[in-house]
Amino acid sequence: MAAIDLSNVTKVPFIHSKASVGTAWQEVKLPNWVCRVTVVSSAAAWVTVPNSETPADAGAVGTNKIGIPSDSGAVFVIRGPDNKPVIPGLTYATSIFVASQSSTCTIAVLLEAGRQ
Repeated sequence: MAAIDLSNVTKVPFIHSKASVGTAWQEVKLPNWVCRVTVVSSAAAWVTVPNSETPADAGAVGTNKIGIPSDSGAVFVIRGPDNKPVIPGLTYATSIFVASQSSTCTIAVLLEAGRQ
């Protein structure tokens, strides 16, 4: 599967949906302006960001992940509302990864920006 590349998106807020996300990681590449990302799934899913494990598109789901119940979501704050790092010097996510816990699911990704 190919990564979903939203890195060049210029509309704010932005919603992207993807059907048939399987049990391997689906990478979603984020634009550099994103402050908050919400991931909603139609079925139980896993979500992660690069951490002590380095997830890869179409890769196996590891141990460092968050479970999303069916028809629920997870929110990640990527940067502060002024579109600057919350804590300077840290490395902030440029991608998120989603996988269905079983079979497939449909995901929706909401990208939000801070004040400019």
